[in-house]
Amino acid sequence: MCAEQQPIFSKLAPEKQTISLVFADSPASPSSGSGGYAADLALLLVGGSVLLIGIILWFDNAQGGLTGNGVFKAMELKPWIVDPAHAKLYPANYFFYPVYGALCRLLDGLGVFAGDPRRQLTILNAASASVCLGVVYLMVRALTGDRLIALTSALFHIACSYVLFLAITNEDIMPSYTLTFASMALASIWFAGPTAARVVAVAALFSLGWLMEWRLMFPTLPAMLAALWLCEARLARRFVWVGLFLATVLAMAVVAAWAWRGHRGAVGPLELLWTGKGVATGWAGFSWSKVGGTLDGTVAYLLGTAITNFPAIPGWDLWRGLSLLAILAIAGVAPPMLWRARNDNRARALAVVFGGTFLAGVVFNLYSQPQDPQMQINIMGWLTAGWALAAVAVRRRWPRRGLAAMAGLAALLLAHNVWSLAPLRGLDSAWHRAIEHVGREANPERTVFVIHDFDWTMVYASLHWGFALPGVDTLAPAPQATPLFKWIGLASNIIVNPGWDADRIVADLRDQIDHALELGYDVVIARLWELDGAQLEATTGTIANNSHASAIGRMLHRDYSATFAFEDPLAGRFYRLQRTH
Repeated sequence: MCAEQQPIFSKLAPEKQTISLVFADSPASPSSGSGGYAADLALLLVGGSVLLIGIILWFDNAQGGLTGNGVFKAMELKPWIVDPAHAKLYPANYFFYPVYGALCRLLDGLGVFAGDPRRQLTILNAASASVCLGVVYLMVRALTGDRLIALTSALFHIACSYVLFLAITNEDIMPSYTLTFASMALASIWFAGPTAARVVAVAALFSLGWLMEWRLMFPTLPAMLAALWLCEARLARRFVWVGLFLATVLAMAVVAAWAWRGHRGAVGPLELLWTGKGVATGWAGFSWSKVGGTLDGTVAYLLGTAITNFPAIPGWDLWRGLSLLAILAIAGVAPPMLWRARNDNRARALAVVFGGTFLAGVVFNLYSQPQDPQMQINIMGWLTAGWALAAVAVRRRWPRRGLAAMAGLAALLLAHNVWSLAPLRGLDSAWHRAIEHVGREANPERTVFVIHDFDWTMVYASLHWGFALPGVDTLAPAPQATPLFKWIGLASNIIVNPGWDADRIVADLRDQIDHALELGYDVVIARLWELDGAQLEATTGTIANNSHASAIGRMLHRDYSATFAFEDPLAGRFYRLQRTH
C-alpha cells in the first residue's frame, strides 16, 4: 500500500517502516482493499450515530439503570445552557460543561429534546461514540493495512457492553474517553518513531481529554511516558521526549487556566493538574470487596448481564463466565503476537500504550470504584486492539472464512448486549409514574425520606421534585414546600466523612431522624428497613468503610419501630419510623 492512499494515522507512521504491522512475515493481503476511507468513515460516523440514537429512543432510559449520575450532571450543565457567562466551572470537568453546554444550545435550536439536557446528553454521547468508531478504524487500518479488519474492529468496539451502555446513556465520560482513546491511538503509531511535533500533538490531545474528565490522566499518563521511553534507543532523547510530553501537559493546563481566568469557579494550572476529585471521600481506599468488583467490572465490560442470571453458578452467572473466557482467549492471542514482534517499535508502542493503561488502571480502580462502567471503559481499550490482532491471526489461518466468522461474532456480541438491556427498557417513564405514586402516598411537603444515597427513588425524586442536599439542619417545621424533596442519606456521612468511625456516623444519622420527627415531619424509610447487616454492607460495597452500614442497620432496628406505609411496584416498600422510647 503506497503512502498516498493512506490518510491521517497511516501517513504518520514511522518513515523507515514500510510494511503494514500485521505481526507476520508478509503484509496484509491485497484483497483487503486499499481505498474506501471516506465511505468507511461516513458509514461509521453517520451509521453509528443513527444506530445508537435508534437504541436510545427504543431504550427510554437515559440513566441506564446502573447509575443516576446523569441526572445530577444535567442539573450542573443547565446553567451552561441558559447563562454560560455566569455558570460555574468545575476543575475536574473543566472543559466538559462549557463544550456540552454549547452543544445542548445547538440541540435546542434544532428542536432535539429541547430544554431537556438530561436526554440531550445521550444524543451527544452517541455522536461522540461514533467519532470513536472512526478513531478505531483509522488506528487498526494504519496498523494492519486491512480495511475489513479495521471495520470489524470498529464493530467489535461499539458492541462491547460498557462502550455501548455509555454511548446511549447520559454519563459524562464519553467525550473525554473519545479524546483520550484518540490520543492513545495516535501514540501507538507515532511513538514508534517519535518527533517533537508528534510528542506535542499527542500530549495536547491527551490533555484535552483529561481537561474534560480529570481522572483519565492517571491510567494513561504512565503508559504514554513508558512508550516514549521504550521506543527510543538513545538515552538522551528518552529524557527529551518525556520532558517534552510533560511540558506540553503543563502548558495545556496553563492555557486552560488563562482562557477561563476571572470566570466563576476558575482555578490555576496547578489546581487543574491536581483537583483531588474523590480523594477525600469514602470512595477512596483499598478494600477486599473491590477485588471482586474489579473482576466483575472487567468481564462486564465485554458482555452485558442484565438478564443473564444463572442460578446454577452461585454468585456468578453464565455470561460472566463466557465473557472471562472470551477475554482470556483474546489475551492468549494478542500478547504473543506482540512479543514476537517486540523488535518492531510499532508493536512496542501499541503494547505499552494500551497494556500500560490497563495495568495502571487496575491499580487505580482498586483505589476507587472498579465495577463502575466509567472506571473500566478507558482502561479496557486494549481489548479492541487485541481483537484486531486476533482477527489478523484468524485471517491468516483461514483466509476465506476467518474474517467473516470474526465479523459474525462481533455482530452477535452487539445483538446480545442490546438484548441484555431489555429489562431496563422504559425505566424513565416507569420511574416518573412511581414518583407520582410515592408523592400521593407520602406528601413530600410533610415527609422526610430516609433513603440509600444510591437508591433510584432518590435519583428520580431529585429529578421530578427538585434536587436538595441530604440532611435536615436547615429545615423549618412541617410542612415545607421548598425544598420539596427532603431526605436523609444512609451513606452520606460514610462518603463525605471517611474519617468518621461507626459510632459517630450512627449517632449523626439518629440525630437527623430525631430532628425531623421533632419538626413534625413523617419520616419514611425506603427499602432499607427489610435489609439485614450483610445486605446493607453489600449495598455500599464500593465504599471503603462499608462495614459502617451494618452498624447503621442495628441502630435503626434498636431505636425505632416501623409501620408499613405503602408499596410501589418499582420503588418498593416504605415504612414510617417512630422512636421506640
